[in-house]
Amino acid sequence: MIRLENVIKTFLINGEFSKVINDISLSINRKEIYGLVGETGSGKSTILRLMNGFIEPDSGEIYLMNKKLDETTKHDLVKDTSMIFQSFNLLGNLNVIDNVLLPTKLRKGNKKDNIKRARELLSFVGISSFEGSYIRNLSGGQKQRVAIARTLMTNPKIVFCDEPTSALDDKMSYEVLKLLRDINEEFETTMVVVSHDISVIKAICNRVAIIEKGEISDILSLKTKKIEALSYKEALLGD
Repeated sequence: MIRLENVIKTFLINGEFSKVINDISLSINRKEIYGLVGETGSGKSTILRLMNGFIEPDSGEIYLMNKKLDETTKHDLVKDTSMIFQSFNLLGNLNVIDNVLLPTKLRKGNKKDNIKRARELLSFVGISSFEGSYIRNLSGGQKQRVAIARTLMTNPKIVFCDEPTSALDDKMSYEVLKLLRDINEEFETTMVVVSHDISVIKAICNRVAIIEKGEISDILSLKTKKIEALSYKEALLGD
């Protein structure tokens, strides 16, 4: 579903070129929830931005849905993906349902069908009674649910999640993670979840790549629940 082959990305930092992503290769299966975990500055969010076409690699190749991601294919491939941000990225001057409908403004479609779909998604994420409310009146968890409903409006095959619970308390984090799992099962959506929080990765992901200084130090399958440990690897493999 997603494949990176020997991807390198360099940025100009303080007047010097620095290799932020160094020869990354990985493969993500269809319907998988795949985690990218690492310290702040490790390069995990840069990998996500490379995957979703926000930035281009200096070298190496990226494939989405078995097609190479480049300038000729980017537009069509990215249409089948969507993004959940840590800061929600909602418009405060619009109410809930109008925020959910935003992706349809850029695509053709029947207005009544779009509104019906938006209401179905608001029901799915558990906030149908708030469709007329304005964003400023919602809690953080409710805002993220609106953002998730908006993400699903385009029926994406891949959803990228950038620290989706970092702005939420523990209870809201759990509810949002459960919702993401439900989306994966209900819509068979492939997900890539970036987080520095091991408990988030443990709660939802099937596999995880540990990112250290722009490189993959390990790729693990997740089966256990323990989240307290001295290192990412120990936490992910612990009993």
